[in-house]
Amino acid sequence: MEKGQYYMNLALQEAKKGRFQTWKNPLVGAVIVKNDQVLATGHHIHYGKSHAEHDAISKLTPEQLFNSTLYVTLEPCNHYGKQPPCSDLIVQSKINRVVIAQVDPHKLVTGKGIAKLKANGVAVITGVLAHEAEELNRFYTYFYQKNQPWITVKQSVLIIELTIR
Repeated sequence: MEKGQYYMNLALQEAKKGRFQTWKNPLVGAVIVKNDQVLATGHHIHYGKSHAEHDAISKLTPEQLFNSTLYVTLEPCNHYGKQPPCSDLIVQSKINRVVIAQVDPHKLVTGKGIAKLKANGVAVITGVLAHEAEELNRFYTYFYQKNQPWITVKQSVLIIELTIR
């Protein structure tokens, strides 16, 4: 496994820590690497709380962040919601490279976070373990790609046999 895939796999494992906590938001994990060393990890902890990028960045000093690489499982947001834009925080942190598994399918986000990073001189690579990231958030991805919810129906059939004597 190449280094980029290794670090993205760590980010995917980190994302799973938010399972059942992020509600309608996707599971997202982040790993910050510098000089082939993992400096910090983070994940989207809970709906309405810090995003994965913020969780990881908040654990480091400006010196540690300078010229580091951020591996993140989903494109960083570039809009204000319950949290400020992650793309702004990444640019302010002087992270010089961002590796993204999945481009966010949500129309509010799609491509905008990537464009903001590139416009500010951050190198961006996409598609590293994209399938695994899409599978991690298959309901989220399906909803924004198809514009309809993923619905699962479970049906039980009870068969009763009667013997007449």
